[in-house]
Amino acid sequence: MKEKLWLFIVKFILVSAPLFALWHWKGQGWYLVFLNHLLTLLLIKIAGLNIQYFPSPVDIFNNLIPFVSLMIITRDIRLKTRLAQLAWGLLILIVWHMILTEAVYLLHDEYGVPSQAYEKLSVPLYLFSGTLPFVLWILFARKQVSGLFLRRKKKTK
Repeated sequence: MKEKLWLFIVKFILVSAPLFALWHWKGQGWYLVFLNHLLTLLLIKIAGLNIQYFPSPVDIFNNLIPFVSLMIITRDIRLKTRLAQLAWGLLILIVWHMILTEAVYLLHDEYGVPSQAYEKLSVPLYLFSGTLPFVLWILFARKQVSGLFLRRKKKTK
């Protein structure tokens, strides 16, 4: 079991490293443009909010990388299922990014960045953001994950 886990960790690092580099080279900028257009459309045009400055908490958007990496390296998932799960997971993460950005904007507007109340309210949001890709992976690939981390019972005759 330890060998399977170590192999999985090595695969995760080998897939995540180039995705992380690609994300910081081009992906993050493109994603921010996409997210800002989407948020502008939803919050200003549809909801009618008058927003002059809309901060994007850029550092937390890299949680797309672990989710994609985990879904790529998880074995025994059919391609069609894997693509569907990737699409649903990315959609959930994008919606979460929109919710988080709105929450950070409202907290920033209400409490100001250096305040203690801002930190107490925003830290749980950031922690949830960091764990969400792993929770989604466990939900989507629960059979494979349990096989990776749990010992199989030996059948006795």
